[in-house]
Amino acid sequence: MNRFDVAVVGAGMVGAAAALALARKGFSVALIERQAVADAAQTLPDEFDLRVSAISPASQQLLDELGVWAEIRQQRSCAYHNMVVWHERGDTVMHFASEQVGRTHLGSIVENRLIQLALQKQLRLLANVAVFDLQHLLDITRSQDSVSLSTSAELNIEAQLLIAADGRASAVRELCHLPAVSGSYRQSAIVANVSTEKPHGNTAWQRFLSSGPLAFLPLSNGQSSIVWSADTARAEELMQLPDEDFMLELAQAFEHRLGAVTAISKRAVFPLSWHSAEHWLKERVLLIGDAAHGVHPLAGQGVNLGFGDVALLAQKIPTGGSVYQYNKLRQLERQRKAEAVTAMHLFTALKQLYGSQNGLVCKARDIGMSMVESNTLIKRLVIGSAMHNMS
Repeated sequence: MNRFDVAVVGAGMVGAAAALALARKGFSVALIERQAVADAAQTLPDEFDLRVSAISPASQQLLDELGVWAEIRQQRSCAYHNMVVWHERGDTVMHFASEQVGRTHLGSIVENRLIQLALQKQLRLLANVAVFDLQHLLDITRSQDSVSLSTSAELNIEAQLLIAADGRASAVRELCHLPAVSGSYRQSAIVANVSTEKPHGNTAWQRFLSSGPLAFLPLSNGQSSIVWSADTARAEELMQLPDEDFMLELAQAFEHRLGAVTAISKRAVFPLSWHSAEHWLKERVLLIGDAAHGVHPLAGQGVNLGFGDVALLAQKIPTGGSVYQYNKLRQLERQRKAEAVTAMHLFTALKQLYGSQNGLVCKARDIGMSMVESNTLIKRLVIGSAMHNMS
């Protein structure tokens, strides 16, 4: 039996960050992952990843404290200083700028695999971290004093605390019979990287269409990462188009804000849904990240919620002593669950509000956007919330 202070299942961005945060506090950590985990010498492929995230300043601070932000920034992150939001059925365009809140930038667009790689490489360097990759969980046994895990490779691990960060279809959540409520947005998101006639200007662009939001997020190589959320039938139609036709449809949907779309990478599509676990903490098992909550990917903000879980975990669990402190973890569950559920409802409400074609709703929406655009104080509050509370 391999014994550790904490076992983390899932070596994605949130799981790797949680493992690194606790390891830096001196706890022994077992990191268990179904896929291969990067070694310390692994490098990033030349081709940009299709999946990116808008890393908030609060999440950037966490990554900096974990010792990985400098490497991420030096490779290919793209800070954005402005955000432009508008709707196809309205006259108001909202402009947000970092100088309105005295900041150098509103956030940074970073490839998911770059963040994951930087975290995993750091974990490989720590003596108190044991990485067990290519492992499939078979069973979890909980007792008053510990949690025991067994895997398909006949690995047996015992820990004081099990942290599940193994994604939306969490094996830990299923094996521990932790229920979750969920629902479908009846939409799919198309992702790709595109080149445009005009430069992106370090601006994050979001146009709300009646069939779903379209985001252009700036990349460090001058391209833009697109996230085009559309009703499922519409998304299927778009995915069937040849590249040239798709680029024309994309530029038109974006009102040619960056001119013509001149090149495109391969495209990928995935269904959109939401979920929320009823219990995040039960019998020495803690759910975080997508294992606990999932939201609509508006402007790539979802991972900030997971990093917020990790930041509060690192704050609640002090260096030394036991990693399993029920009262502290219960406080984390209450606080982060409230914030995640609020974010989930907010994103759902925004999706419904901006997707409505009702005349009265459209008029009220445009009035509200106009109020935000014309009022500096409201705009500062909106920016401040996006920069701090989405983490």
